Amino acid sequence: MTEKKHHNQLGLGLRALAAGDPTPLLVMQMDTKEAIYVNKSLLELFGCELSSEFYDYYGQSLLNLISPGDQARVKEEFTDFVESAVDEERFRGDYQILTADARTLRVFCDMKYSVNQRYGALVYISFVLN
Repeated sequence: MTEKKHHNQLGLGLRALAAGDPTPLLVMQMDTKEAIYVNKSLLELFGCELSSEFYDYYGQSLLNLISPGDQARVKEEFTDFVESAVDEERFRGDYQILTADARTLRVFCDMKYSVNQRYGALVYISFVLN
């Protein structure tokens, strides 16, 4: 009999994996309220070609990504979530986003609060078109 070997490694580097991820993802550092990571799918969703263009549009405020009609609700829900969240806690919600190229899109957001030894408290936010 031959022994089959299973590999847990994909053989992809982090950049290749992130570039191929179909889920738009933003990682926000809570101490600074700064977006510290965005993937290619998120750039495409928000109508940006370069991450620097997205960071200029984001302007260190999650509310800059939200349609004006949803901003007050998002601010309240997000603040309540991060003030009481514990490591690995999740929050989900439906919002309208405002893209850099002036489109308004309805999305479902899945947020996860996580404590990282290097970066401190982080919130991972994935966006799915609704």
